[in-house]
Amino acid sequence: MRTGRPPLTVGTWGDISTRQMPNGTWRARGRYRDYDGSVAQIARFRPTKTEALSALKLAFTERQDPTASAITGHMRVKALIEVYLEDVASRASLAPSSRERYAKLATDLIRPGMGDLQVREITVPAINRFLAAIARKHGYGTAKMTRSVLSGMVQLAIDHGALRDNPVRQARRLEAPRRQSPRALSMAEHAELLDKVAADRKAREMDLVNLIEFLSATGTRIGEASAVRPRYLDLDAGVVEITATTTDAGIQEWTKTDAGWRVLALPPHVVATLRRRIADPAINTDEVLFPSPLGKVRNRSNTTGELRRLFDRIGFDWVTSHTFRKTVATRLDEAGISARQIADQLGHRNPSMTTDVYMGRKTTVAAAATILGRPSTHGPESP
Repeated sequence: MRTGRPPLTVGTWGDISTRQMPNGTWRARGRYRDYDGSVAQIARFRPTKTEALSALKLAFTERQDPTASAITGHMRVKALIEVYLEDVASRASLAPSSRERYAKLATDLIRPGMGDLQVREITVPAINRFLAAIARKHGYGTAKMTRSVLSGMVQLAIDHGALRDNPVRQARRLEAPRRQSPRALSMAEHAELLDKVAADRKAREMDLVNLIEFLSATGTRIGEASAVRPRYLDLDAGVVEITATTTDAGIQEWTKTDAGWRVLALPPHVVATLRRRIADPAINTDEVLFPSPLGKVRNRSNTTGELRRLFDRIGFDWVTSHTFRKTVATRLDEAGISARQIADQLGHRNPSMTTDVYMGRKTTVAAAATILGRPSTHGPESP
């Protein structure tokens, strides 16, 4: 028993036939299945065969669902990235720092790693190879975030009908490296580091000395310290209000998390330092307390790079800005301050984050100012 030909897929056309008509023109004709399921015979007449074929294909394209997306399975991933970036930029719920991070991962890692693939070629094996390479070169954290961005791109393709399922979810799970015990600065190391920073000519030129002193005495993040404005500072009371953070685009008027908003007591040596900075006409503290050497809001990525080069120069290549957060947590822990109070100092919602990640060994805010006084190479300062 003969069976009929299989129906065309909705939104596609079948074989095209061409014929030269008695008057010399050319006809191109083909069957097209519309989005309501019906099949239509469509023809176009033109002076040449090539023109007739082009006109017919244009007619097919114009009949496609006006709501259909430009994203298709044949689209290159690098083109999908452009659509994804537009989608990310339009999401008001995303923090500017998140938009920047997603865009950077998509353009700097996914585009060179998978950009020439077609969307339909985003397969589990391709994803596994790509993410494994990212983990080897850039680390587990970057690979994990890249996976999330790639999953968001694929989900966008699914939403537009270009794919049916998300292969990123089926890809091999990344294995986190075994967590090493966080290392905090000892009192002697802390004092030595601050002395070497103060003696470094480049650190003085880049105005990093006071910034590092502030970071190491408060446990704030780079972005939080760089966003401190004079109006959120009360030097007579010795407190600072942490209300914002910086991104590569400027100041973001909220902190990394809701728990990031906090009021911190400042050790006396930091209060003295900030008084000197504000009184110094050579430092533009009108907008922020720790501006760039040009008097502008610091670029977080640039500042991170400057600190990395500084610590390498002075022999503390294992130190990062987060080492100061670990050091602050450890000092407060050693002084008997509770995990909840230390979490409040660092701006953590959950004390478990503080104990698991930031305490170097296995406050009240006011007490922290006394505990976190400037370390001395001769031991703790006298009360």
